[in-house]
Amino acid sequence: MEQTQVAPHPSNRGVQNTSQHVLRACVDWVQVTFKNVQNLQKIYEILGIEESEFKDMSSSIYGYRSHKACGHISILYDGKSDMGIHIQITGQGCREYEVLNKKNWKEFMMSCFENDGNFTRIDGAIDDICYGDEKPYFTLNGLYRKIKDGCVQSKFKKGKRVESFMIDDGKGIGETLYFGREQSDMQIRIYEKDFERLEKGKELEEDLTAWNRTEIQCRRDRAQALALYILNNENFGEVMSGILKNYLSFKVKNPNETNKSRWKTCKWWDDFLGDVEPLKLTMIAPDRTIDTIKQWVDKQVAPSLATLFTASGGDTKMIIDLLDDGLLRMSEEQKRLASESKFLQEKEKEEKERMKNELRDRDLFRTIRTHKIEKAHQPEHDQ
Repeated sequence: MEQTQVAPHPSNRGVQNTSQHVLRACVDWVQVTFKNVQNLQKIYEILGIEESEFKDMSSSIYGYRSHKACGHISILYDGKSDMGIHIQITGQGCREYEVLNKKNWKEFMMSCFENDGNFTRIDGAIDDICYGDEKPYFTLNGLYRKIKDGCVQSKFKKGKRVESFMIDDGKGIGETLYFGREQSDMQIRIYEKDFERLEKGKELEEDLTAWNRTEIQCRRDRAQALALYILNNENFGEVMSGILKNYLSFKVKNPNETNKSRWKTCKWWDDFLGDVEPLKLTMIAPDRTIDTIKQWVDKQVAPSLATLFTASGGDTKMIIDLLDDGLLRMSEEQKRLASESKFLQEKEKEEKERMKNELRDRDLFRTIRTHKIEKAHQPEHDQ
C-alpha cells in the first residue's frame, strides 16, 4: 500500500469507547553488558548476526572507544577493564533485528543469560493503532483529565505532561504523559506516536486515524527482571499488560469511598489491559523457569532415564552417578536459577508462616476483645 501523510487527528477528544481492534506489543529498546565475554565473535553468535554485517563506526558512546554497528544494532567495546562488551539495540534497531529473523527475542535473551549478560535497559511498548472508524481505547487528553481529577492509582509518586505545539497558530501536535522519573529504575510513558512520526518526517498510512503508544522503560534490576519475564512467558503482550495493571490504574471516582483502591476501574482501561494478572517486577522470578525445566525433563528426559534404569536392572547408583556428573557440569545460569528457586521457596514458606501467626494473633486478640466487651455489658451483680 502506498503511504501518505494524513492530517493529525484532533487531540481534544475525550476517552472513547473501545472498538474491537488488535493491540500490538513489542520490544522497543535493549541494552545488555557482558563482563565475562572477551571476544567479539562470541557477541556475534549471541546476536545471531554475521561479523560481515557490522561496520566500524567513527564515534562511540558510554565511554567505550570502539563501536561496530549493523543498522541501529550497536556493539560497544574497548573500554576500561571493568566495562566489558555492551550491546545496544534502539527502537528502530529492534524492528531491524526482527526483520533479520536470525533469533527471536526469547532465543536472544536466553543466549544473553547463558553468557552471564546483564540487562541494563529494556523498553516494551503497546501500540493502539486505529484505522477508519475505529476508536482508540483512550485519548491523552482523557487520561490527563483523569489525572487532574485525582482518579489515578499508581505506585509512582510523580508524573508530568509535555505538549508540543506550533508557534504560529498554537496548534497542538502531540502530547506525552510521564509516570515516574526518566532515570529511575522504571518509567511509564504514554504518547501520541502518530504525531511523533509526522514530526520526524515519516509518512503514515492514509486511513490511519490514531496511534497511541504506551511504553514501559526498565533499567538495572527491573530490566533484568523484565528479561526473565519475557523469557518465561509465551505472550509478551500479557507480560506488558500485567506490569501496567500492577503499576497504573485509572478509576471511576466514588465520593462515598475514601479508599481509592476500592474505586471501580474504568472499563476502557480494563478493556485495554485485558484479563491478565498483575506482574510485579522483582528479581525473584525463577519459578516459571524451573517449572519449564520440570516439564521438559518430564517429557524428554524421564522416559529415557526410565529406559536406562530398567536396562540396568534397577541400579539406583547409576542414577546417582548421573546426578553427580550433572552437578559438576551445571552452568552459572543454571546454578543461579536453582539458587533463586530455593530462595523463593524459603521466602514463600516464611511468608506462609508469618500469615499463619498473624491470623492466630488476630483471632486471639478478637477473642480477648470479645470477652472484654461481653464482661463490660454484664450487670454489676453478675460480675
